[in-house]
Amino acid sequence: MKILLEMFITFFKIGCLAFGGGYAVIAILQKEVVELKQWVGNDELTDIMAISQTLPGIIFVNSATMIGYRKKGILGAMTATLSSILPTFFLILLLTFVIWGFTDNVIVHKAFTGILLGVTALILNSVKKTWKTAVKHNSDIVLALLATVLLLFTKVNVVVILLLMAGFGFGKNLYFMRVEGKKNGVN
Repeated sequence: MKILLEMFITFFKIGCLAFGGGYAVIAILQKEVVELKQWVGNDELTDIMAISQTLPGIIFVNSATMIGYRKKGILGAMTATLSSILPTFFLILLLTFVIWGFTDNVIVHKAFTGILLGVTALILNSVKKTWKTAVKHNSDIVLALLATVLLLFTKVNVVVILLLMAGFGFGKNLYFMRVEGKKNGVN
């Protein structure tokens, strides 16, 4: 029981300090769970972080869950998960009450409009960067437009759209490889 309390306090503390996301928390995890607590080794933490990045969800929470499981099984995983998400939960709860108190305030409303515009700009910047990387041929534009139309104007599941685009992309690239091969005399 003592180890579970220690685990709860450790991951709660990390959750309070871990601003900046998954990569920012690596140094804190390294210090706390490898050097101070010695719950896992350095190589093991590297493996845990690698696996955590491939799983859906927050890297820190995934890592804490795996470390908790490694140390105390299911109960350890549950303790680590709960303690790692509680700081964010409390912060969001507090912000919700604060924001509710200002919903009629014109200044706060305008500030949130500005924040929304800023977030929109960040998303558009990501789209621009992704577009430059992804679009290599005019047919890529057609596929992107098709995916956009399916996403915006139909009820087709996003996973189905992604799988469909993967199939189209594979077929398109296979076709262009054959065309290029024929131009170069390769069959």
